[in-house]
Amino acid sequence: MLVLFISLLAGCYYIFVVELCIFTVQLLEAKITFLVIFHLLFLLCVWSYLRTVMTPPAVPPAKFRLSECDKQRYLSERKPEVLQEILVRMAKDLPISTKDSKGAFRYCDICQLLKPERCHHCPVCDICILKLDHHCVFLNNCVGFSNYKSFLLCVVYALLLCLFTSAESLYGSILFWTHQLPNTQSKVPIIVLFSLSTLCCVMLLLLLYIHCHWAVDNITSREGESGTWNERYDLGLSKNLRQVFGDEKKYWFLPVFSSLGDGYTFPMTDATKDIEKNAAAVAKSISENQN
Repeated sequence: MLVLFISLLAGCYYIFVVELCIFTVQLLEAKITFLVIFHLLFLLCVWSYLRTVMTPPAVPPAKFRLSECDKQRYLSERKPEVLQEILVRMAKDLPISTKDSKGAFRYCDICQLLKPERCHHCPVCDICILKLDHHCVFLNNCVGFSNYKSFLLCVVYALLLCLFTSAESLYGSILFWTHQLPNTQSKVPIIVLFSLSTLCCVMLLLLLYIHCHWAVDNITSREGESGTWNERYDLGLSKNLRQVFGDEKKYWFLPVFSSLGDGYTFPMTDATKDIEKNAAAVAKSISENQN
């Protein structure tokens, strides 16, 4: 899938630059404008893509792993209550509050570590990954805490690139269809480019909508699909986006790591304040209804 994606990107690049801009567009000013805008979006997209692909997934630090003594005892023990006792003793000094459906601490038998908050094991990469979002076949890599920002930017710049490419190739196709340009060998590639870029626009728009919705609510794809999201992670629109993009706005649109936190501890809203806020809202609503 990775090779297929790169091949399609290279093919579309050739058609737009050579067949459309060089061979088809007549005005020099239009050629320069199209090429500058296209290459700006193309470089930002490729930069974001490479950052997402080449950034290794963040894994839990060593303190989440059992000591050699505890590991040997854990592997040799068969009683569930004793196994859980080992994990409880270790977890008391770690920032872990999430447990499984049985109320036990989450332990990965493959990686032999206690899973931090929002950490999950990827069966493809075969490692536990901090704030795992999903494994992407087009990246041949996992999207998680270390590269989620560059993944979002890659989707955004890819969508803008496809929108621009679709609009310009549609313009060229109309010129061919209305016989304002003579039929040349560039006609078919430009029509194919329009079809591919329009199809990609639809898919990328849907993908961006889903991930923007989750990023705004501070939800990962895995949490959203499995329904395991903790609503106390929702800090509000501004703080949720800063968790991904960071505090320094000058880095927001560049695929460099600027996300907040360490990947295994996360700020949460105050549950007591939430309860009081909801109770006040209910009381206000009842008062208004009575009036």
